[in-house]
Amino acid sequence: MLDFLAKELVRLQEEQKIHALLMLAERQRRMREAEESGRRQLEESRRHEEDELFRQAREGHCWDWRQTIDTYLEDVILSSMERTAEEQAREEVQKRAVEINDIAYEMESR
Repeated sequence: MLDFLAKELVRLQEEQKIHALLMLAERQRRMREAEESGRRQLEESRRHEEDELFRQAREGHCWDWRQTIDTYLEDVILSSMERTAEEQAREEVQKRAVEINDIAYEMESR
């Protein structure tokens, strides 16, 4: 009977560990989906702004078309730089979160 109970305890502990890993994976998936959705919305917003700037430049609202094009190109470059920096920061945060999770699992297993 003790052998059965010991095996049942081990099985329940393994089941709990698997459930915890499943919950963590689901949480990370949801976070990635939310980040991707946010990135898509931000990209669409930026694209709309860039299109509007380009439309204004094309229609001649600015007194100097060269200045308008230069401003447009500067805005495109700056938005690309910001986007790249943001993506790199997100990747770094995700890497650190994974490292922290690994350390926490290791500590828990000890």
